[in-house]
Amino acid sequence: MVSSMSKIPIILISFIMALSYFFASSMYAPSLPDIESSLHTTDSLAQQSLSFFFIALAFSQLSCGPLSERYGRKPVALVSAIIFLAGSIVCLSSINIHTLLLGRVIQGLGVGGLYLLCRTVLQDSFNKSELMGILAWYGVLFMGLPGLTPVIGGYIAGHYGWQGNFFFMAVLAVLILLVVIFKQKETIAKKNPHAIKPKQMLKDYALIISHPIFLSYLAMMISGTSCILLFQVTGSFVAQNQYGLSVEQFSHGMLVLMAASVSSRLFWNSFLKTRISEIMTLALGVLIQIAGGFVALYSVTIQSYFILVTAFALFAFGSTFLTTVASVSALYLFPNHRGQVGAIYGALQMLGAFGFTLGLSALPTDQINMVIASWLLIALSTVALLKITFTLKQDKEETTP
Repeated sequence: MVSSMSKIPIILISFIMALSYFFASSMYAPSLPDIESSLHTTDSLAQQSLSFFFIALAFSQLSCGPLSERYGRKPVALVSAIIFLAGSIVCLSSINIHTLLLGRVIQGLGVGGLYLLCRTVLQDSFNKSELMGILAWYGVLFMGLPGLTPVIGGYIAGHYGWQGNFFFMAVLAVLILLVVIFKQKETIAKKNPHAIKPKQMLKDYALIISHPIFLSYLAMMISGTSCILLFQVTGSFVAQNQYGLSVEQFSHGMLVLMAASVSSRLFWNSFLKTRISEIMTLALGVLIQIAGGFVALYSVTIQSYFILVTAFALFAFGSTFLTTVASVSALYLFPNHRGQVGAIYGALQMLGAFGFTLGLSALPTDQINMVIASWLLIALSTVALLKITFTLKQDKEETTP
């Protein structure tokens, strides 16, 4: 563990690395219709630029986890930042959709390492209790960024076109590279020379993904984060094509979701954290998701964009309770496999996002399909909650004399 004087630099470096994911993943989502028009492509291929990013990010984390156990956190972060910069330049210079998709794959490979390590360096440096306290406020930013980055992206695109978003990402990649080179210190206490051996990697990953509680936390994380993705990806087309709103006006809806996520985290920190258990927090989150799902159904009935935004704000509020618990608890189930658990957790989360966004790209971009997708996410988190509850009850009965 580290001294209190050393905590702030570690937290700041972790946060700067995390920015790569929050900006690269979807800040350009409001520009998807413009990309479709500018590159003479289809809305399906434009949406798949998100899917390609997530699948590359997933595989990157699977490899970067063991590599960081073998060679250390800093070398992997350095290479990852360089790859992120290269991918951003390719996207910026794209003249057709195929080049853009290639750039998004390269970006995903770089961001995967950075996003994995932003969590791992904190695990290296703090125990679970300390990390819960740190993430209590640090998490406010993490909840707000998925809503804030598309707002920033929308305004940049409104003034400089969709390429402006990728120029921003390139500048961010340079900043991260400089921070890693000059400020990041190695945090791993002991490197594992066997971590990258295929047999050992498979054994470690099999151990982790066979754990039912881990998989349930993962399902809740996928449900919670995908609600924002759903609004970013399909909502941008619904707002602009179905309701005739501008990129900037759609971005205002994202601000509402951001405010809901931040308010949820603040409410939990201030009133619930010490008053209710983790399982009660998860149950409350699922119930609020369900309420948002019914409001979304109502928005279809009266064809109201305002009610649709309200529904997803509720959805985001409830989802934050899920991600608050799942994002930390899952990582501490395997204290002797920090790099590997962070890698498989992040990879499976991104594979879930990949599958979800790929499925969205195959459907018509309308409000009805958007609401149907939201109920699929609600079903996922509900099943996960039931599994956690049943497993914990069963474990308790087995240990009780």
